[in-house]
Amino acid sequence: MDDLTIDDRFHLLLHKKIMNKTGSAKRRSKKYYKDQYKRTGIIPAPLLLVEKGIMEGRKCSGRPRAIDEQTKRRFIEIVKASCEPSSQGFIFITQKARTIKNYHYWLEQELGRPISLPALRRCVKRENLKFYLEKEDEQDQAPVIHAFKSVAVFALIQIDGCKFQYLRIRDEHGNWQKPQVIEIFDTGSRKMFILDFYFTESSLNSVDLFTRFLLSTPFPLQKIGIRPDQAKGFLNLQRPINAINLKHSTPQGFYLAPDFSRVYSPKDKAHLESSHRSLHNFEIRIIKAFEDRIVKTVTEYDFKRGKKEKITVTLLDISLQELRSSTMLSEYRNEHNHTQHYFTEDGVVSAWVPAQKFDAFLSTLADTLNFTPDQVQEYMKYGYNKIKATVSKNRTIRHDKRDYYVTSGADKFSKHKSTPVKISRYKDKLFIFEPGEDGILLGEAIAKKPFDRPPEPEPSPVPPDELDTIIALLEKHNMAVDRPVLIEVYHKGLTLARVAQVLDHNQSRYADYIKKINQPDNRRNQALFNAFMLDCQKSLNTNHVATYASHGDIT
Repeated sequence: MDDLTIDDRFHLLLHKKIMNKTGSAKRRSKKYYKDQYKRTGIIPAPLLLVEKGIMEGRKCSGRPRAIDEQTKRRFIEIVKASCEPSSQGFIFITQKARTIKNYHYWLEQELGRPISLPALRRCVKRENLKFYLEKEDEQDQAPVIHAFKSVAVFALIQIDGCKFQYLRIRDEHGNWQKPQVIEIFDTGSRKMFILDFYFTESSLNSVDLFTRFLLSTPFPLQKIGIRPDQAKGFLNLQRPINAINLKHSTPQGFYLAPDFSRVYSPKDKAHLESSHRSLHNFEIRIIKAFEDRIVKTVTEYDFKRGKKEKITVTLLDISLQELRSSTMLSEYRNEHNHTQHYFTEDGVVSAWVPAQKFDAFLSTLADTLNFTPDQVQEYMKYGYNKIKATVSKNRTIRHDKRDYYVTSGADKFSKHKSTPVKISRYKDKLFIFEPGEDGILLGEAIAKKPFDRPPEPEPSPVPPDELDTIIALLEKHNMAVDRPVLIEVYHKGLTLARVAQVLDHNQSRYADYIKKINQPDNRRNQALFNAFMLDCQKSLNTNHVATYASHGDIT
């Protein structure tokens, strides 16, 4: 970003600001910022906030909403009442006359004060009132669709899970549970990008498969529709998708357009539902492959189209990890992708091989976007469960009877009032997110004191940041790290390279210092850390006096 000219930087930030807008809102915003830039020659402040991931300038500035809660409630009431002939809350209005300008006029007359028309338009979008505005006077039955509509490759990527019906395996607690497969599927070519076994459609599992999809797929520099299911774990994908667009989207280039399926609308992902029927047949292959691990069979019931059907479920004494390592799922995916299938599009039956159609599309591209492991691993932080919290004006968080200090992204939080956020806890660290459904990662916080926990057997899915590495390095040198003190110096510019430099330069002096201290190990380690902090502050050329300096030397 720093290497761009001011014109290029303006156009890139303008694209990121308006990329999620549509229609007149997008045109008006684009014209407004272009006029501002043309008149002043300075990039407007709301566009500069986009670099920090702050998309809503009103919230950032602390301004209240343009319409109050009473106005919003009354507006919603009359919109809903006006489309029901039997309602007594407002007169019935024909669908063609249900315009926001009409409601705006009636609200101003009823409440006796001016009301912002753009704010009402935003309220319609935020409260999903478009359904009532467009509700027909007489609901006619929708025509039956007998064929899929054709779409281009990469025009729509679908994500959904499919729970197995005919087998159960043991979970991590030894209980019998049905596994399920989460799948990412290209609608245009019918290619299965990636699919894997899980027990739940949790946020962590969804983000795990999504990041693997990013790593394994070259993306065209165009608008790419992506349609996850409405499961809670998939809804969480709004956050990493928004973060990816903020970081990698360009004007007329790469952009992930989220298009989530509607609730209770399987037709929105009918291609994937059709694919899942074949996946249920694949279950029998798994039972046959592990027939020597069959414990027993039980009778259960399945309900399809309101009918109760008796089925036999097989219990296999295997774990999810064994099922993954069997490579049966990858063989199933390769078989689907490299075999000719017959598909119906626009009422015409055609045959093609998914992988060939997908590769033919890629061969026409002049350039593609490929994600690196370092870029993708950062998005794993979005997978942990999120709860509401507050960052105080002192940049601290109180959570679960512990104090946490914001270590990265502290400049994104106000020094004058508390900031509402959402947090995810991982070990003794908090990941801090914007409170919205598509809120991006704002920063991280670390506990005042480390947790006493045994080491985890599996490698961490989240890489340690610079401060974590510094703490581990100091503890390796037998220092009792006082985290608040270290964080304070870290915010003043302390880096891992400078820490290594100070340790290397003063190693012999520290060894002599420790020999002179006749105290228990914990006091000696604390004194060594205090001495190291003083050396770091001198190295940073600051006049700051550490909090421990008032206690005097430990001898």
